[in-house]
Amino acid sequence: MSTTRKTKSVEKGEYAVAWALLKAARQAAKLTQRQLAAKLGRSQTFVGDVELGRRRLDILQIYEWTRACGVTLSAYAQQVEAMLDALPKNMPASVRVPKPRASRVEK
Repeated sequence: MSTTRKTKSVEKGEYAVAWALLKAARQAAKLTQRQLAAKLGRSQTFVGDVELGRRRLDILQIYEWTRACGVTLSAYAQQVEAMLDALPKNMPASVRVPKPRASRVEK
């Protein structure tokens, strides 16, 4: 019997791009996690968990997040797409994705 653990989709390295860009959007808006949480009607822990990759968001939650940061959903999606297109194919989950600077998320 094999003890190989199946990788969950949330553990894929590509997700780190999405989380990093959400964090970059918050930082570019000069919001603390607590301030963004208040705008979203959520807890600071929720924001922190998203940024650490412990929690995934659905498309409407991403829309609310980006809007609270003054970024359009389409601008965020374009940034995600550009960064994913630049990644090597079949990137293992263990590979760290470079963190974008806060100024990289366009408004």
